[in-house]
Amino acid sequence: MRRLRFFARLGFLRELLSNNIESVKDIWFLLKALGINAMPNTVMVVSHDNYYTETRNKSEIQKRALRLKTIEALEEAVKPFVGLVVPMEENLFAILLETESDGEHQVKETLQMGSQIRDRVEDYAQVSVSIGIGRRYKDIHNLHLSYKEALAALNYKFFLGKSQVIHIENVLPYSDDMELFSMAVESELAVKVLSCDKEGAYSIIEDLVNSIGTAGFLNPLSIKSRFLEIFNFVVKVAFEAGGDKEVLAALCGRYIEGILRSDTLEEAREQVREFIGGIVEEVYEGRKRMNLVVFERAIRYIQENFRKPLTLEEVADHVHVSPYYFSHGFKNFTGMSFIQYVTKLRVEEAKKLLLSTNLSVKEVGKMVGYSDANYFSRVFKNEIGMPPSRFKLSKKFHIMRNFSEG
Repeated sequence: MRRLRFFARLGFLRELLSNNIESVKDIWFLLKALGINAMPNTVMVVSHDNYYTETRNKSEIQKRALRLKTIEALEEAVKPFVGLVVPMEENLFAILLETESDGEHQVKETLQMGSQIRDRVEDYAQVSVSIGIGRRYKDIHNLHLSYKEALAALNYKFFLGKSQVIHIENVLPYSDDMELFSMAVESELAVKVLSCDKEGAYSIIEDLVNSIGTAGFLNPLSIKSRFLEIFNFVVKVAFEAGGDKEVLAALCGRYIEGILRSDTLEEAREQVREFIGGIVEEVYEGRKRMNLVVFERAIRYIQENFRKPLTLEEVADHVHVSPYYFSHGFKNFTGMSFIQYVTKLRVEEAKKLLLSTNLSVKEVGKMVGYSDANYFSRVFKNEIGMPPSRFKLSKKFHIMRNFSEG
């Protein structure tokens, strides 16, 4: 009977936090019937940092033992505050508390309580935990609002790191600035992957993640979704370049799960780096299997000569194959046509020159292989989304502004 009552209490509290009990009268009746004397008005949400990373290779029995140890630690930690601990999900626990203060005093009071609970749990269970805290609601029927706020606050540990105690009043709304996720990132990654340039690909990922860190608080779900779009694009590039379908599918499955379960931006960074590293290695192995040395020579020749007028026939002649064979083989080898590949290299070089020199658009065009300035501008706009003149001004202004603000 005692065990049945225990599970009934848990079920009631979960339903209360999920806003599934509409009648205030029913809430009061169930509180009394289940022997719950506390009148909670504030919710904290606790999660074990890096839970999925640390339990990836653990059995279900080991995972259950860890969760039970965390619950025991939480129950011991909340005793001084007469709190109720409610397991919500595999790695999510709610704490229902009765607090006395409102406004700034409530924030200060609950942050102190949260810090004490975190420290006791980490000391007892030897795990890192983070805590999100919602506002105080006098009407118990609105307790679910405090729970939602606590969840929202907890999400900010994605940016702040591990072992955090975060009150909803102390976080800023998410930013809508998604410019840093431009399609150019995919194109740049494609070139690095197809060139088997692992360090170059890592550098692009580092720049992307650093941009996220300086762009305000973007919604973590949006960030993860964009990472997954990049994954999908890079896998297609790798497959067309000769990567094994099953190997690529296994990489994708493993790291998609890793991204979705990343607790922090740093964890997500490592997942993306590992994924890109695996993709580059598979492209390299795929090329070895295809035994297309001729196209590796062609790539080197293109990279050395793309700054001057260059034709498919010239490159084919250099590697001693017919233009027809070269055209089809190059597409299979790189995942893009000869013209697309040369255009990517030229536009990337043009971007660097536009930002680092005082050369005119016409001069930059000539330096990367375009004698016609108007044609260069059209090509650049098709690739980047804006003409080179606008790119030069807007990006330099952005860099100067960041420098002056720093």
